[in-house]
Amino acid sequence: MLKLADPDIWWDIFERHLGDSRLPIALLALVITGALGIAAASEIGIRCFNTEWNFAFGYSVQRDRSWEPFFALWGGTAIALITQGLVGAALMPVYSKPRLWMRAVSVAIVGSIPMYVAGLALVLLPGVLLFAFGFLLSCGWWTSGGRTLLGLGYGEAPEHVVVSLAISTGLMLLLAASLTP
Repeated sequence: MLKLADPDIWWDIFERHLGDSRLPIALLALVITGALGIAAASEIGIRCFNTEWNFAFGYSVQRDRSWEPFFALWGGTAIALITQGLVGAALMPVYSKPRLWMRAVSVAIVGSIPMYVAGLALVLLPGVLLFAFGFLLSCGWWTSGGRTLLGLGYGEAPEHVVVSLAISTGLMLLLAASLTP
């Protein structure tokens, strides 16, 4: 049985499919679907459950809000994970490893499965805590994937995750700032 807490099982299965020409399409479908789940759960929570503080009634819903934040979260999440993979591949020469673009993007996207699953809990406000736990699990997945698919050592893989996250987050912040009026 596949487990979220044991990513090595997933990487072994995934490594067998690295030569498949349909892999980019499968990865794109996974990241779009995972990001859609996170965005949809957040939107449902905001529109149907308690989100905004009202001094008289406590939290209140936002039924009449625009759909722009939903699409921004959906697209932003998908783009952020692809960016993280591309940055991870670009960093590989620092570790004296070749740039394995598809493998690095695969690590970022497949390693986010715990966040995709935990993101469904965002339908309720306390789901943020579960999502934070899912992020920590994904950090472990990215580290494990870096060792298995990218050939990084035990000391290099966690550092690679932190640096790729920091750089990709900075790039996403610049993108967001450039799109904001």
